Amino acid sequence: MPVDRQHLDEPLQSFAALATPSAHKLAEIDRWVNQFRAEVRSGEVPRNTLDSIRIELTYNSNAIEGNTLSLRETQLVLEGATPAGPVSHPLREIYEARNHDRALRLVESWAAERQGFVGPSEDDLLAIHKEVLTDIDPTNAGRYRTSRVFIAGTRFVPPSNLKFPSLLPLVIELSGDSALHPVLRAAELHYNLVAIHPFADGNGRTARLMMNALLLATGFPLVVIEVERRAEYLRALDEANQGRVEAFGAFVIAATERSLNRILGDPTW
Repeated sequence: MPVDRQHLDEPLQSFAALATPSAHKLAEIDRWVNQFRAEVRSGEVPRNTLDSIRIELTYNSNAIEGNTLSLRETQLVLEGATPAGPVSHPLREIYEARNHDRALRLVESWAAERQGFVGPSEDDLLAIHKEVLTDIDPTNAGRYRTSRVFIAGTRFVPPSNLKFPSLLPLVIELSGDSALHPVLRAAELHYNLVAIHPFADGNGRTARLMMNALLLATGFPLVVIEVERRAEYLRALDEANQGRVEAFGAFVIAATERSLNRILGDPTW
């Protein structure tokens, strides 16, 4: 039975209405991603290119949340070294880099190993979050929050945890709706998870990882949301909180274009 996108419980949003106005951009992305898939199959995408993007994703996702490790310091941590220099970083920041990389490798393994994998499940959501908070908050790692939570910088208030049993399965069901383009589904999944805010901490990083889990499952490369675009990113989320999802959909489409362009350069079609 098709997902009923017309009657979603608050605060969930459907991105289906963006399909028509975004059709040209999405068609262009499809041409790029087809070339990307072909180059991956033929071995034309260097392994170090994909490794570099993985490091950039970990750096940027953590930096958006206030982590002060630089891109080079993040690389050193992921290589098993301790950053040296005049700036001393809290141990939590080291754990955040390692944890994010572990979670990202878990996501990549799903796309590579699962037959017919089309996107993450609710169990996957908990598994990702557990990796994100391992060694940082073991009590809450991989567990939904049990109390109210507020989001700094916005008056938007996420729903009570009592609504999770109905909201979270629906979010997962929406993300598997193949009638909607994968990039719009990824944006929708990201937004809905942030809106529900199901965890006491780590919601943003987990939502970005879930977005990428869906994209990898559908043959896209990792998509990086750069810390330099943090203000634009948060504004788009704020607009979506008010029922206007156009800016956030466009933001994720643009981020996908940038990731494909980074890997492919000038297209050959």
